[in-house]
Amino acid sequence: MQVGRYEILEIIGTGANGRVARAHDSMIGRPVAIKLFPKELATGEARQRFLQEARVVGQLSHPSIITLHDMGIDEASQTPYLVMEFLEGQPLDRILDKGSIPFSRASAWAAEVACALGAAHRKGVIHGDVKPANVLITDDGRVKLMDFGMARLASRDSAATPLVGTPAYWCPEQIMGKPQDARSDIFSLGVVLYEMVTGKRPFDADSLQGICGRVLSSTPLPPSHANPSLPAGFDGVVARCLAKDPSARYPMTEALAEALYPLARRKVTTPQAPPQTNGNGLRDRAARLLRSA
Repeated sequence: MQVGRYEILEIIGTGANGRVARAHDSMIGRPVAIKLFPKELATGEARQRFLQEARVVGQLSHPSIITLHDMGIDEASQTPYLVMEFLEGQPLDRILDKGSIPFSRASAWAAEVACALGAAHRKGVIHGDVKPANVLITDDGRVKLMDFGMARLASRDSAATPLVGTPAYWCPEQIMGKPQDARSDIFSLGVVLYEMVTGKRPFDADSLQGICGRVLSSTPLPPSHANPSLPAGFDGVVARCLAKDPSARYPMTEALAEALYPLARRKVTTPQAPPQTNGNGLRDRAARLLRSA
């Protein structure tokens, strides 16, 4: 199968909003990953929206955001597609299938995702679908946030947008049809962080209605209830991420990363640089923590 100039070799993943394939870029001679979207996005207003959002996502640049190389709509098959770097590794959900993750490593990974989200938020892009399946851990230990296919421009009123993503990671405002912002991604990342250290989702239920009800009204047990080895302060970090009221959460993902660094440093034996609040400083510190976690 051919999509544009790319030869599709195999389908490596399927989700609610498209398929992911391993492909070969014949012009440059490199392997790539291609996200194939439904044909409904190839016509009319949906076509323009797809192209607009792809251009915005293509401007994102961060070591922990998977790189977008190309985009287009294959005229022969009317298939919209995004072309990304191909990396060997495992999505976080497959790692979690084997059990929970040591809190220092989970803190380092979550801090790196938080910094990646911060880079997107500064460009006005809300990810909108932060979950373990969209976090790739490469074979050499790097963290890559994937699939901005659910991303929305921060200036767009999401109340007119149908619910998308995975219910267990939805935030209250998403369920209630209210506008979302950076703090919405923080809530979803809090769910991921809770799951990483406990092996359980905080708002799990047997039905969509049950999950939504828990997200809107229930307070999950502190992570330390399931994992007594967690250090003091960790419960508070997670609880702030999972606050029902967005104003009670961390105001930005960089603030969450700063709260996670002391926890990730528990296994660090060499002195660390003083805290920095700019994007580059956070990124450098996250890289050191990931190497030590």
